[in-house]
Order: sequence, then C-alpha cells, then structure tokens
Amino acid sequence: MFEASRSEFHIYVFKISTSHDAIVVVRRKVIHLIWPRRSKVHVKMEEEIFDVVIVGAGISGLSAAYLLHQQHDELKTVVLEARDRVGGRTHTLENNEVKYVDLGGSYVGPTQNRILRMAKHFGIETYKVYAEGKDTEHFGGKMSSFDGDYSTWNIFAILDFYAQIRKLDSMCDQVPLISPWQAEWAKEWDTITAKEYFDKSCWTDYAKKRMYQAFNASMSAEPYDMSLLYFLWYLKSSGGFRRNVDVENAAQERKFKGGSQRISEEIAKILGDKVILSTPVCSIEQKFDQTIVRCLNGKYYKTRYVISAIPHALLGSISFSPPLSALKNQLIQKMPMGSVIKTITYYEDAWWRDQGLSGILFANSDSGPVCATQDDTKPDGSYPAIMGFIVGEQARFWCKKSGEERKQAVCEQYAKAFNTNKAKTPRYYIDKNWPAEKYSGGCYVSVLPCGVLTGYGEAWRSAEGNCYFAGTETAAAWAGYMDGAVESGERAAREVLYAMKKISKDEIYQEEPASEDVPPVPCSLTPLQLCLPSVPTFMTMLTVLSLASMFGIAYWKRS
Repeated sequence: MFEASRSEFHIYVFKISTSHDAIVVVRRKVIHLIWPRRSKVHVKMEEEIFDVVIVGAGISGLSAAYLLHQQHDELKTVVLEARDRVGGRTHTLENNEVKYVDLGGSYVGPTQNRILRMAKHFGIETYKVYAEGKDTEHFGGKMSSFDGDYSTWNIFAILDFYAQIRKLDSMCDQVPLISPWQAEWAKEWDTITAKEYFDKSCWTDYAKKRMYQAFNASMSAEPYDMSLLYFLWYLKSSGGFRRNVDVENAAQERKFKGGSQRISEEIAKILGDKVILSTPVCSIEQKFDQTIVRCLNGKYYKTRYVISAIPHALLGSISFSPPLSALKNQLIQKMPMGSVIKTITYYEDAWWRDQGLSGILFANSDSGPVCATQDDTKPDGSYPAIMGFIVGEQARFWCKKSGEERKQAVCEQYAKAFNTNKAKTPRYYIDKNWPAEKYSGGCYVSVLPCGVLTGYGEAWRSAEGNCYFAGTETAAAWAGYMDGAVESGERAAREVLYAMKKISKDEIYQEEPASEDVPPVPCSLTPLQLCLPSVPTFMTMLTVLSLASMFGIAYWKRS
C-alpha cells in the first residue's frame, strides 16, 4: 500500500521482478506507474509501437528503410527478413575458388541512376564487363561468330531484324509507365502473347529466332508465358529494346566490384538492429489505427504502417486481416516469377579471348540449356569465367537435375558453340537454382500473362489500408533490375511519408539526376538503320522497280 498524490512516472526495467502488489515485466519496455490517491500501485505495461514495419530486406526494402532513416530518423522503423542474409535477389558468394561471384542480380548500366547513386554513396565502384571481339550465335546447333548486330548476309533477314526493333520501340513508346493498362491499344496488346506477336510480325526465321532469344534473356520466361502489353511496358521502363538487351551503353554494361550484395550489406550496417533476419512474416492484421505483423517464430510487431517489399507472387503466403481487396487477391495469384538458373563456369585461362571472341553468346533451346552468356572474368583479368543463363522451359527442365548434370550440359554446349574442347574442362562450376528459392520463388521478375494488366493493373501498386507495396516489379523505371528495386522502395517510403502528412503528394514520384560517373549514352538504332525499309516495303519497292524496268525496256524497244 502506498499513499501519494496522483502523479505518473516513466521508468525502464531490465529484469523480471515480483512483489505482493505487482509483477514487473522486463525487455526494456517503458512502463507507467500510476499512483492514485489512497490506493494500491497499479502497473501498466506499454508495448513498443513502430511507425513503419518493412517486410523484406532486399534492395527494395532496405532502400525504403534507408530513406526513412536519412530523412526522418525520429521514426521507429524495423525491417523483417525471412532469410538469414540481406540482399534478396542479389546474392554474392565469396570463396577461394571464385573470390566473389554474383549468383543473383548483378548488371548495371547507363540511366540506372538510382542504384548508381546508392553505390557511389557507399564507395562501391563499377567496372565494365569485357565485351571486345566477336559475338557468337548458336541456333539449331549451327555456330557463327560475327561483328556488329547480326551474323546473316540475307538482306531480308537484316531488314526484318531492324524492323522488329523499330516496331517494338514504337509500340512501347505508347505505353504509360505508371498505368500501362491505359495505353490506347492496351486491350488488344494484352490479349495476345509475345509469341503470337513475334510469329505474326516476323517475316524471316532469323529475325524470329533473335526476337525469341532476346525475350528469353530479358524476361527469364518463354514468349508464350507473357502478355505483349507487359513485355512492351517492361521495355519502356528500361528505355527501349536495345537499352534493355545490349551490353555496351546498355543494361548489361557493368558490374559492381566486390559484388552487388555489398549495397544491401552497407545499408544494413547503418540500420543496425533495425534489420532482423530469419524472421518470416506470416500475417498482417490491420485494426483501426494499428497493425500487427506476426512472424513464424512467434514474435509480433505493432506498427502504424507496413511496406511489403517482397515479390507479389509470395504475398499469398501471408494471411491478411482484413483480407486483401478482390482485385489484389486475384492479382497475386496471376503473377508467377520467371524461371532462371544462373551458371558461372571457371577456366584456367580465358580461351575465348584468345580466339578473338567476346564471350557473348546468343543461343536457343535447340543448341543447349543456356540462352545467353557473358564474360564474367574479374576486372583485373583473374578468375576467367563465363556466366550463362538457363531460362524458361530449359530452367524448368534443368532445375530438377543435379548441379553436376547441369555442369556437363553447359560445358558440352560451350564446346560446340565456341568450337573448342577447352570448354569441356572447367576449373570450377557453380550455379544458383532460383526456382528452388523459397523466399524468391524464381527470378528475375514477375511474369504477367494475358489479361492481367488490363484486368487487375489498378491494384498493382495500390495500398491496402496502411500496407504499401514495393519490390522491383512495381517500379516505373528499370523494373526487374536493381535500379527498379531502389526506385520502388523509395517511392513506397514516400507514400508512407505522405500518409503521415510529412510530404506532399507530388513528392512521391521523383526524377533522378543522371549519374556523373556513368553518364547516359544514346543506345538506339543509327539513322541508317532507322530508315531501312521493312521486308514488305522492300518487296513492294522491288516489285515497283521491276515493273518500271519492264515498262521502260518495253517502251525503249518500241522506240
């Protein structure tokens, strides 16, 4: 019993203690001791309430947390990550055999200004991927090496190849980045697959093979898996066809020294105990002005706002209360992840360079499991290696095989494609089977079939109560890339700040200044390539010229 005037004290306790009158609970909780007049002491426990809980410690989730940390450090923020590491779909392995190797996202290039800004902030340098020498094609088991854009001398195939690029760029220019379902031809483009479009649009077998291969390498999917509208939007978000698929001045131009996961690790160091690993989220329960995020380990976190930075395809593993809206609930059922196995094969020496080859390979499934390769040697010339992507149907087949079986198939393909038995004797091989990753579900990005964007697009980025959505698939620029992860994470963080009335609505989407270290360089067709006629136009021109010649000759003979 205590006698005292009514007053309130705030104290911190650090261990459990008991008495006849009260039990005091530890864990550094702030408690209030309320001393009413002529009454016993009453102990009231006050649980910690966060301002923002972020689900996922990939680049997107960490970028959201870092923006809040930099601009509003007074906010209580926590990042919950299911894995025992940060980085998400970036994963850098270090050992004596490889020094360091990116098993996940790794490439960066001009106009990817957000991820370049983040890397520069942490002192992480980039280097250009080796791309000197001739590229190689391996279609239907036939190998050819070439300089320039194509291996063929067939004038119809060349005209068709450039015509397809022009048409795709023209179409994607008509797709709004924020709301692609509002494009003038959205309904039509969303009812056909990319395969149907290529089959109808391409006049030559060569152009069709090149378009299929470019699609495979870009989307880690098959052309029949995806809506044409989504493919066009994806190209638009990265600045067009060539910016997306090329190496020089394009998306695959550079890598980060030390590996791309370093960016996530540097952010996590600064955030410290705000990042909690091995904590899969199982439910998000919104109640009035408070949300409870529960985890599989039994812990829970009370918060005002939630940012989900995991792929939409994984949202089905989280129980939402109240349930997600009808459109959102159906959307997440229709956004599977792409299928890719990333392989890196190490050799004693870079024999492809000795042959005058760049190490870049364009291939189709008739030639082996890998659809695209690049030189993955370290910038100082050490650890010679070739990186290769197994995607789509091939990934779905080879993900069931052992790593040794994949190694044998990859090396056999390289031996044929590069015409050397040296490819059969690697020093070391490693791959990453992304379809087997529980907390990714695949890579690189979500795959949207026909009808999804126009039917469910408005639920894509929209908040559900106080839950906001990030992740590279929701980016408006460079979706599917590390740059898109930064963009989407920072956008979601600003959406939360707007909800808190800390910024205005027009501050949510922000332009990023061009990188001074990797300035944007034009990556488009030359004036001549832009002016080349398509195959039907060329055939019409030939017909007109032939008829004119015939009439001219006939007239001359009459004269």
